[in-house]
Amino acid sequence: MRRPPLLLVLAFTLAAGLPGTGRSAAAWRPVPESTQTSKVRRLAREVVEFARLQIGVPYRYGGSSRSTGFDCSGLVYAAYRSIGKPIPRSSWEQLHAGRRIRFGDLRAGDLLFTEGGGHVQLVVSKRAAISAPETGERVRYVPLGELRGRFAGARRLLN
Repeated sequence: MRRPPLLLVLAFTLAAGLPGTGRSAAAWRPVPESTQTSKVRRLAREVVEFARLQIGVPYRYGGSSRSTGFDCSGLVYAAYRSIGKPIPRSSWEQLHAGRRIRFGDLRAGDLLFTEGGGHVQLVVSKRAAISAPETGERVRYVPLGELRGRFAGARRLLN
């Protein structure tokens, strides 16, 4: 006995319904983007939006709020705290949190370290990060191109 062509079997299976689902082929929908991935992207957008709202706030060593000012790790700490994700407070501890990633794999919400790991910026896009640079300056955007030569590591805290 000859086996029917695969296309015919597939058409018959779809017409009869999807086995084990109790759903007809007409009710079948492609599987949407994973809920986990959607949640991670939403949380990254919220972290980035928090940081964007801090543009112009003065730098202050040890600061971690809009009212006191921010140092680099305080800005990142506050941004993640805004979504309810606890992370370490200092840049040195943040350098060891989450998962290590390469410069070329950076995406919004990632942490980018310079100055041998002593300074951290929050990546907001493929082209820019937000940084609380140093005394006398304010929270601002920094092009990623300026940071590439001083790159000391990157971490992804949202998986």
